[in-house]
Amino acid sequence: MLVMTQDDPVRPENVLVYAIALQQAKVPLELHVYPTGGHGYGLRRTENPVTAWPDRVALWLRGRGLLTAR
Repeated sequence: MLVMTQDDPVRPENVLVYAIALQQAKVPLELHVYPTGGHGYGLRRTENPVTAWPDRVALWLRGRGLLTAR
C-alpha cells in the first residue's frame, strides 16, 4: 500500500510513477493520495485524514491474508 500527501515537498508525482511500475510488474497495490499532511506524519494522529493510514494498511493487509485479526 502506498500513501502520500499532495503537499509533500518530496513531490507526490513520485508515488504515481512508482504505482505505475508496480502495476506493470503485476504487484498488487493500493494507493492513497491525501490532500494535506506534509511529510513525516508518522503514526501520531492529527486533524489530517492522512494520519488514518495505519488503519488503511491494516485493512489492506487483512484483505490480502497477510494480517490476522487479534
